[in-house]
Amino acid sequence: MNSLLKRKFDRAIVPTPYGMDRIVDLLPGMVRRGGIIHFYTFKKAQQIEELKKRYQDLGLEVLLCRRCGNVAPLVSRWVFDMQKL
Repeated sequence: MNSLLKRKFDRAIVPTPYGMDRIVDLLPGMVRRGGIIHFYTFKKAQQIEELKKRYQDLGLEVLLCRRCGNVAPLVSRWVFDMQKL
């Protein structure tokens, strides 16, 4: 395994490609407690509340969630700023 991936980071900026959300499952293990994750995803507005709950189950507190652009009808790019608990 790459030594970079074994490190713990204070901050991670993750501009996730469309359809690659599964990477969020790896992020809590890569960020120190109290660290910040800026995670971008492409979703419909009605999916956001479910995502917030999922991220909380991963040990992340959602500090900010906002839409930051449209990519298709009803699909937007969203950013989540989260802190590892």
